[in-house]
Amino acid sequence: MRPQRFGNLILIGMFFAGSFLYFDLHYRYWYHFMEQFGLFLYTNSYFLEFCREPGGMNEYLNEALMQFFYLPHVASVCLASLLGLITVSAHLFFRRCGYLLSALWSILPCFLFWIYPPETVAIPLSMLTGILAVVGYTYSPRNNWRYAYAAGILVTCYLLATPAHFLAAILLSFYEFKSASKSKYMAVTIYIGGSMLLPLIAMRTLFVVPMEEAFFSKYLYHPEYPQPGSFRLFWLVFPLVTTLSVLLQKWQPKVGHKLVISFVILTGGIIAGIVYGGNALEQTYRYDYYARNSQWQKIVDHAEQQAVNDQNALIYVNLALSHTNQLSNKQFDFRQAGVDGLIPKDPVTRVDLITASEVAWQIGHINSSQRYAFVGVLSSERRVQPRLMKRLVETYLVNEEYKAAEKYITILEASLFYRDWANEKRQYLNRETAGKTPWIVQKRAVNVTTDNPFDPAKALPNALAYLLDDHPGNKAAIEYTMAYVLLYKDLGAFMQYMQTAKGFYKTLPVHYQEAICLFYAAVQPDPEAFKTFKIDKAVYDRFIGFCNAAGNSQELLKKQFGNTYYYYAQFENMPNQEQL
Repeated sequence: MRPQRFGNLILIGMFFAGSFLYFDLHYRYWYHFMEQFGLFLYTNSYFLEFCREPGGMNEYLNEALMQFFYLPHVASVCLASLLGLITVSAHLFFRRCGYLLSALWSILPCFLFWIYPPETVAIPLSMLTGILAVVGYTYSPRNNWRYAYAAGILVTCYLLATPAHFLAAILLSFYEFKSASKSKYMAVTIYIGGSMLLPLIAMRTLFVVPMEEAFFSKYLYHPEYPQPGSFRLFWLVFPLVTTLSVLLQKWQPKVGHKLVISFVILTGGIIAGIVYGGNALEQTYRYDYYARNSQWQKIVDHAEQQAVNDQNALIYVNLALSHTNQLSNKQFDFRQAGVDGLIPKDPVTRVDLITASEVAWQIGHINSSQRYAFVGVLSSERRVQPRLMKRLVETYLVNEEYKAAEKYITILEASLFYRDWANEKRQYLNRETAGKTPWIVQKRAVNVTTDNPFDPAKALPNALAYLLDDHPGNKAAIEYTMAYVLLYKDLGAFMQYMQTAKGFYKTLPVHYQEAICLFYAAVQPDPEAFKTFKIDKAVYDRFIGFCNAAGNSQELLKKQFGNTYYYYAQFENMPNQEQL
């Protein structure tokens, strides 16, 4: 094997390995999250639906691949493989055009996917389709039949993977321009013009779709989700690199120097990407992954090791503390953000709707949990969201709306990774079976029975108060209520709710004991009343130690007492309060 070819294979192999590490280290949980916004169904009607749209087969394959993002590391392998195939195909195209530059020229455009990671694999799949089709064209006989083949390529790319036909037309033009054919200018004009006319012809003959969908397919264009600027960069980058290849084709350094330079640049790029790259919300997506798998303790463990740096991540931490019965003992181990750290405010985004539904489900506000889930399904780009569809099934079963539950169970049964869950839930469509199922009985026992006009995401304290009026034994609701009043330093309201809360515990939680100490020391001194609460000696001694050390610097006090409620009450700013 010639040194240059072997060196190019090494470069491509390095890029594949670097891509896997980059996406797995920085975007693993984000792609787990994005898997929830597609649902590949093993039905004939689902396949036929994609056949009726331009670019439908590209999206069908995209959904088929993305269903496996449910599994660990699959997204990273899939993206690295697609980028590797794009690199190989582009390098082969450059070689067929006579551009003898190294494989680095084919790799550099793919770094754009590192800078702007795609939400799905639809764009790299479409690009790969266009480049592969043109590579096949370069092997066709140099006669007039190749024009028919080119026309077939453009039509096929449009129908199967639009807008791949635009990329194919531009690359076909570059290839023809390199030829000695006298008709190359006419061919270039026909290829570019034909690619622009194809969507217009199709929307008047084959498809009844808006112009934007005819040009880009409804799966890459959505009126409620505007295309980012990076979308056009993805399609322009290879034509730009090809243009540079034409301009620089006379600059051909020796093979050894060229490979050394390529190795240095690629190694530096991979290291820089892995070291300095990252997703600001990766912690939230990690916690979302743990939450959907009911791994609540993993959220707590991770938050104890790494600072919580995002509001949605904090919501998941507090929710995990509630699920693991630690909210009243560890709430102030983490920096809080008022009510916004308990539930999203007026949720509209993907993450907010999921977290709001999770919190409402936990505190027993079943109808609100259902509403957030329903809005999340309808507002998703593809009108499916299996995570929230599962929640809809659960809320419908709790509310005894069995026909509605059956609808979503039937849909989920046609998928691969949600089939077993749906099959297990089908038995609860029987009223008697549902009425004997512990988790359904438990949720029905705390569900609202009177008219509760308050949305937890807009008026959490009022919604909680109504829940407790209906069911004073709702432990999750009382703990969220106590968490709220402690956050806003309302010790009077805390002591009122304490009469209900203390019935849940043999030993009062640490933060409750700390708040009681503070109340009777600073708000309402009453030694006799204080004695009615069983305060642990260690908690009391630590509170006395805090009082004695009050003259020390805040930094020193934080090191000693930073996870206590009285430190929070003394030093942390109180967020804007909603009336209880």
